[in-house]
Amino acid sequence: MVEIFRRKHIVWLKFLFGSFALPRGEEAEILEDFAAIHYRHLKWIAKEIIKEGADFDWDREPIRLRYKRAAHLYSDLASLLESDYPQGPLFDRIRGDEEYMAHTLARLADHPITAFDRHLRYKELDEQSLEALVRFLLEETYKEYELIVTYTYSQLHTDDAAISQVFEDLIYESMYHLKSFALLEAKLGLLAVPRPVMQEVYRFEDLRQFLLDGIEEEKAAKEECQKLAQAIRDEDLAKFFDFINRQESYHIQLMEEVIGRLEP
Repeated sequence: MVEIFRRKHIVWLKFLFGSFALPRGEEAEILEDFAAIHYRHLKWIAKEIIKEGADFDWDREPIRLRYKRAAHLYSDLASLLESDYPQGPLFDRIRGDEEYMAHTLARLADHPITAFDRHLRYKELDEQSLEALVRFLLEETYKEYELIVTYTYSQLHTDDAAISQVFEDLIYESMYHLKSFALLEAKLGLLAVPRPVMQEVYRFEDLRQFLLDGIEEEKAAKEECQKLAQAIRDEDLAKFFDFINRQESYHIQLMEEVIGRLEP
């Protein structure tokens, strides 16, 4: 089951970042929807592992995507789908989902992909603004991915319904931020799957201390958003990073709610 989880982890990320690589439209939406289903599969498999008295991890090999044509991406994604799962209701569901995905992938249209070609052009940004944007995106896409896997791990290991709901909200927010930053990377030709997250990051003994540390990280992220909004000479991007900055403020509030439930 742990090995199945690890394989599905890679499948989820390839579908997710494959969707980011495509121009916005029906095909990108299809891949993004399929990625969301794979993520749901991951959570269900993880619950089964925990129910059996074991534990899962987010270990995986680095993933490098370098597609020039959408057809190559679809072919690679289809090759990841399998039917050799154990018997039972969960895997019958997963098998059925993947059969439909394979059917759909075979019918998607081909076109060029520029998300990985490192062209480093976006609007009319000057060199200083471009450097600031690239540095921020590379750091923040990893941070959001790290938060998603950490919050997911924590959510699956808590029996407190209120805490679980806060983690659900935080996961949803980090998913949106990851998508937003990854789409900007794709426009620059710099799209990449973040590096794997070490077990020490999400397997912690003190949830309260983890959240306190997380609040400090959110404050640091807010400062980076403010700096970037000031450094980039583009009104739309500046407004976008102001928007992200305000969302980070509410993330702090959500984490403080959890801390309040943990304290006597």
